[in-house]
Amino acid sequence: MNRAVQETDYDAFSCKVSAIAKHYLPRQVAGEEKEEGEFVQLHMAYAQGLKSVSRRAYSKVDRAVKSAQPVMNYGTYLRSIAIDEAIACFLKEHANFGADAPVQVVNLGCGSDLRMVQLLSQVPHMKWLDLDFKESVALKSRILKDNSLFQRELGPSEATETAEYSTSRYCLASCNLNDIAQVAETLKRFTTQDCPTLVLSECVLCYMKSIESRALIDYIKSFYKTGTWISYDPIGGDDSADKFGKIMQTNLRESRHLEMPTLMIFNSPEKYVQRFDTPPPSTSVVTMWQYYVQSVSSEEKMRLKALQFLDEIEELEIILSHYILAEASWL
Repeated sequence: MNRAVQETDYDAFSCKVSAIAKHYLPRQVAGEEKEEGEFVQLHMAYAQGLKSVSRRAYSKVDRAVKSAQPVMNYGTYLRSIAIDEAIACFLKEHANFGADAPVQVVNLGCGSDLRMVQLLSQVPHMKWLDLDFKESVALKSRILKDNSLFQRELGPSEATETAEYSTSRYCLASCNLNDIAQVAETLKRFTTQDCPTLVLSECVLCYMKSIESRALIDYIKSFYKTGTWISYDPIGGDDSADKFGKIMQTNLRESRHLEMPTLMIFNSPEKYVQRFDTPPPSTSVVTMWQYYVQSVSSEEKMRLKALQFLDEIEELEIILSHYILAEASWL
């Protein structure tokens, strides 16, 4: 099961590469041409690194990129910018913190996510911890260490027995999120309890059993004095006529030997918020369809429309309505 979950990262990375190739990403923002160029360069460098260290993994990514459909590119675009905006809001809220009291990000199930590279250079008072299964971390570490671009941006890794990649501000370490004792030890070693903490989980909680995900959330919320949790996940749908979740479960089980134990438990935005046990206004949740309709400008919608022909608008709405971005904060 762990191997199957780890390989979902190839899906996520291939979707991002496809969205870049078709110019969905990065989002076009006036005056940020340098950042846009760096975004593409970083992801292309990582793809080439993947090709060098694991032909098998690269082949999976390459095949997925070639078969990516417009609805997938839309989904990847929205997932990326929605999370980026949530991170930006958190950093703006804590902009007054300095070197003596930094903010920190803990990325659970980080996979091949490269957000840390640009954000660490843009936010001097931030520290970042990437966590994932041992095999995933070893692969990512090799790519980061073998490429001068990542070495220049992150700094050379220091020798350590407890992390695959470690600098004064960035750490990449292995951790089984189902093992709370291991999670506790890792967070105590690499993070600080009393500074504002942003926790990221992208398609992580959905693959965990209810008891393990509950334990993970409860421990992290009790460990950090103040924090915000940003979680991106699929939901199964709570309408009796809604077959999306059941079809997804069946397809994953038959084709990938994957299970989503809580897909049909936290199967609506309202139920998903209950994962975090924090009352409004400390919690919020939005489906990706709501985000697309409400938060993407008319000009940006026109830009996206010009990239690829998309006639499955109803299909797009159905898919995006079954993915959510949740935010939960605690003091």
